[in-house]
Amino acid sequence: MTVALTARTGSVARRLLPSATTLVVGCVFAAVLAALVAPGAAATPASDEPPPHAATVDEMVEQLRADPVLVQPSMGMGDTRLAHEVLSQAVADAGVPVYVVLAEMPEELARMERPAEQVAVLFREALGDGIYHVDFLEGSSYTGAWGVPDELDFRPAYIALRAAEQRASGEYPRPSALFEAVLVVQAAVTPGAELPSSVVDEYASQPWAFLPERLKPIADARADRWVATLIVVTGVLVAGLIITAGIARAKPLARGRSAARPPAYEAVPDGLDRRVHKRLGGVRRRRDALSGDELTSPAGERATSAIEAAERVIDTGDELDLVGADVLTRIADREIDRLHDPERRRYQPCFINPLHGEASDTVRLDGSSIDAPVCSACGRRQGAFLSTRKRMRGWEPYVDTSTVWARTGYGALVGDLTEQVLADRSVRR
Repeated sequence: MTVALTARTGSVARRLLPSATTLVVGCVFAAVLAALVAPGAAATPASDEPPPHAATVDEMVEQLRADPVLVQPSMGMGDTRLAHEVLSQAVADAGVPVYVVLAEMPEELARMERPAEQVAVLFREALGDGIYHVDFLEGSSYTGAWGVPDELDFRPAYIALRAAEQRASGEYPRPSALFEAVLVVQAAVTPGAELPSSVVDEYASQPWAFLPERLKPIADARADRWVATLIVVTGVLVAGLIITAGIARAKPLARGRSAARPPAYEAVPDGLDRRVHKRLGGVRRRRDALSGDELTSPAGERATSAIEAAERVIDTGDELDLVGADVLTRIADREIDRLHDPERRRYQPCFINPLHGEASDTVRLDGSSIDAPVCSACGRRQGAFLSTRKRMRGWEPYVDTSTVWARTGYGALVGDLTEQVLADRSVRR
């Protein structure tokens, strides 16, 4: 027994020897990388003036009283001072008060629904009428306008943002919060007019216009010194994983098991914009062909309202809005059908992914106590939620966003989607 035990121990030691060597190599490699990165980080001069820091809503209000532009380092695309200057120059050309906040979300807003919108209302109460653009690192942006010219429209900004995104290089270019804010302010400078392509292209060519392909925390350059520490820790962890893998390879793999996993998310497909515009055009023509009595009937009025709501969200540049326009167009189409077939039920989309089509079943959602309407495919096996790509956070299911679409399930959970969308997009108070 002693001889057998010694033989087994020697075998394990021989199998682990390459992994131990890998650990040494991994640590040396990490140390070399740290030596390369750390000197550059240490050599980065600190800013003479610290960036504005406002941890609460009240502190933000005080900052805005002194300066209408508040940019915190996490949203400054590596140069907070430059971001502030770019926005300040744009704000100075506007004929109305404009306030821009690009910041981390105060803790007091963490549990609030639609925090960017809610804080914009609070800013207006404290600072008066004007345009308020708020974008938090942890959430979506919001632009509200009070006491401004009637012709002011922010849609040109988002149309231009989307066009710039489509022309940008890279596999999945993502505009920065700074780029979005600049275009919104430019829309306020020339209310009612399209943004000149030369101006948009000039902004789009700047290094801060799009997030880098490989993201690291977007903070001022002095934060880079943390990268050295991170690389060292990562090198050690990777080496440890290699050791674990080396041990695991000594064990036979179980046969007959499938490694396939269902997708974690479903993205908005390419080409949806063209299809939704085409469908909306067809529904408009159907509506325009109705008689006066049909137009004033309940179904006719619901169709007209759904078309109006779709028109408000179809060209914002937000892909979740585009999905909403698709659903609203289908609602309008169904209401026109119901003029001649009143027994046909009103349109209700699949809650999991409205692009799956009409709901035909109701199921208990995985890990939830909610029974939701779903399409036939999701009724057989629940698929992945429609998701959107968020800055800094990867993919996010639409139900986790602070949007009218999440609150209503794109109409799967409510019967008044059209009314809620029209109310949500009425930014004038």
